[in-house]
Amino acid sequence: MFNSLSLRLRIFLFFAFLGCGSLAILAGSLAFAASRMDPAHPMAALTTGGIMAGFLTAALVAGIWYLFDENVARAIERLSAELRARAHADISRDLDAAPAKYLGDLAPAAGELTRTLSSARTELEETVAEQTGRLKEQTAQLTALLSDVDMGLILCSPSHQIVFYNPTSVDLLQDTGRPRLDRMIFDLLHERPIRRTYETLLKAERGERHRDVLVSTVGCGRTIAAHMRLVSGALGMGEKPGYVLTLRDVSKDMKLHSERERLLTETIDSVRLPAARLQAVLDLINDPVGGFADHGEALKAEAAGLVEVVNTLAERHDANQDTWWPMQDVRASQMIDAIRGHLGPDALPLDAPSPHISLRCDGLALSGLLASLIEKITELHLAKALSLTVEMEGPGALISLHWDGDALPIPALREVLDAPLEDGPFEITGQEILDHHNADIWPETTDTGQAALVLPIAEARAVEALGSLKPGYGRPTVFDFDLLTQVRDGAVTGKKLSELTYVVFDTETTGLDPKGGDEIVQIAAVRLLNGKRVDGEVLDQLVDPKRSIPPKSTEIHGITEDMVQGMPTIKEAGAQFHRFCENAVLVAHNAPFDMAFFHRHADIIGAPFDHPVLDTVLLSAILFGQNEEHTLDALADRFGVVIPAEVRHTAYGDTVATAEVFQRMLAMLEAQGMTTYDDVVAAMTKNARLMREMKARVG
Repeated sequence: MFNSLSLRLRIFLFFAFLGCGSLAILAGSLAFAASRMDPAHPMAALTTGGIMAGFLTAALVAGIWYLFDENVARAIERLSAELRARAHADISRDLDAAPAKYLGDLAPAAGELTRTLSSARTELEETVAEQTGRLKEQTAQLTALLSDVDMGLILCSPSHQIVFYNPTSVDLLQDTGRPRLDRMIFDLLHERPIRRTYETLLKAERGERHRDVLVSTVGCGRTIAAHMRLVSGALGMGEKPGYVLTLRDVSKDMKLHSERERLLTETIDSVRLPAARLQAVLDLINDPVGGFADHGEALKAEAAGLVEVVNTLAERHDANQDTWWPMQDVRASQMIDAIRGHLGPDALPLDAPSPHISLRCDGLALSGLLASLIEKITELHLAKALSLTVEMEGPGALISLHWDGDALPIPALREVLDAPLEDGPFEITGQEILDHHNADIWPETTDTGQAALVLPIAEARAVEALGSLKPGYGRPTVFDFDLLTQVRDGAVTGKKLSELTYVVFDTETTGLDPKGGDEIVQIAAVRLLNGKRVDGEVLDQLVDPKRSIPPKSTEIHGITEDMVQGMPTIKEAGAQFHRFCENAVLVAHNAPFDMAFFHRHADIIGAPFDHPVLDTVLLSAILFGQNEEHTLDALADRFGVVIPAEVRHTAYGDTVATAEVFQRMLAMLEAQGMTTYDDVVAAMTKNARLMREMKARVG
């Protein structure tokens, strides 16, 4: 019956009950005073009645206030927060009307409004998605193409901040901290050559737009041959253009060139003296005064010395011969595709799984050699089908070509190795290719009785399978062209929330006492830039705590002692995390707990964690009130964020969930007028009770 009452009638009943109750209390108090009144002292009874009326009226007002606060005021706050979340955080879940059940038709009307808004937003998104589908497809194709480019590509803004980079540049610069969006290029490459070349191109006459520059990396001192080209116009930059750096690591090339020059110099110097001595001996032999018998031993000694010098130089040359040929890191799957390309459509069926292995080799030459061997096997009718496998073998790998049938005769194998490759760019033979790789190839019979040719590769490494990685992992080309017109210096004071870089992180630990000996066993983090999560910039690292992990903790996060054995300690993992967080605002759920571990180990890590910090617990209190539930599960449910059960209570799963919650919170904070970091900090400090509770949990 009460649920059908209108909101106006409910509010009227509140005040009517308050008025009637007050009159009843007053009448009862007067009756009580009259029954106890002493004609000689009437004021005593009236005073007692007045006090009783005052206390009862105060109790009535408090009760009415509690009912009004619980069923009207708080309900309106909850409803307002839910509406604001749906207006700014793109939540499609139906509005929870239960807290506002005593507000009459307000909750149903708000529910209809949010459903209409959600429907309109969905229709708009479908229209936009349909119109931009082709553009996204082309962007994906371009990204995939640039990801496979074998040279490092980095696009920088006019303020020298990284806007774009491809996976090859990550490999080239990994020893110096790896590229990241909005990071200064000078953190990776020495500033003077880059800045000087850029300024020279800006001032160059006749429209010069590109120039080569030799620069070394910061920290590890590798030499990089870079080609700088100015870009502007279509990318929407201001008066000054940005620039693209094409990078190639020439450290090995320069070292090998230096070694060859040194060997050549030593050869000349080493041969010059024995040759002069030998010439002197020969002159003495031809001297009519002397004779051969007198100088025979000297001649033999000088000749032996010259032979020894030549042999020593030859050995040094042979020892380094395989390093003087240009080698690259080539995925085994790419080399298999190249072999198929050499063979053409009429070749024997080739079964070749694509292993996740990268080979250090001349992929073009090796694929041509293997294709020539397959053609020889086909020509001799030794097989009806072939299989090719690439397997890790110690620090290197074994390439095995095997088939059912007779083995390839040694003379036929020599014929292929001694002949120049048909599709080779130079007149290079198969044997020369093997020599450059310091390798050999031989026939053998497998355990299953198949004939095989086995080729070892000295250097190889396992690589990640891109299709099986977690979201955000892998080796994508990373870019955000909005950075071209922005300057990010890491400062937060006075900066808008949308202008800040965020690192959202979470840790898993051995327990809940950061000051009592518990340690971190896993760190995960993602980066947010311009309100978007940056795919490809992810940290997910197990940490060896150097202590036991209690079974109860393992039950929660699933991390065992075997999993962390051999993993980096907090010294290495903490330093890696610190580099990941450079010039960023840290964001975590219950941040004081996680930060306590890093503050405790700051001396071991070698870097202070003095970053600005935002806590999603306190942000939730700002947006939804202190009396609401602020757990990560509650926030995820409130914002419609789904946390798969298999990744809940893992550092990476909770980090992604926190990041999605925080992204939705940013829009709500800005809608409430908190547009800068300072505004948010001021609002957080007002939630003193929650801050005290969180510090008490940590301390």
